[in-house]
Amino acid sequence: MDSQLEGFLNSLAEAERAGGRVLHELTELAHSLELREMLKKVGHDEGYYAGELASHVRRLGGIPSTKTGDFVEKIRAVGDFRGKLELLNRGQRWVIRKIEENVPTVSDAQLKAFLVVMAEGHRVNIGALDEKLKEGIV
Repeated sequence: MDSQLEGFLNSLAEAERAGGRVLHELTELAHSLELREMLKKVGHDEGYYAGELASHVRRLGGIPSTKTGDFVEKIRAVGDFRGKLELLNRGQRWVIRKIEENVPTVSDAQLKAFLVVMAEGHRVNIGALDEKLKEGIV
């Protein structure tokens, strides 16, 4: 496996694991049941993406990282719940940007298709959370 691709996929997986951990913590802080359910769903997605990324790394002959990104500490450092949610969406946008920057160089069709779907899933989750923030349901 190409080391640059392996590094890219592992960095995404580390970010997704961090997102999953953060979402678990944020779900506990949510006062609205609707927001809790949405955050649980987004957290589930993060876990799914992390697992799939590791599977692709293995399938392509690489070694998947088991690390968790530093995003957890960045979210914890934010004082207010709304600010944590806004930072969460910035992190989701970072994932989309990284996928868009790298997907043109991915030659494996299965991996490329997964990354496109993953980016779209992040767009959906960003939109849902942005809507809750706009409605003031935090």
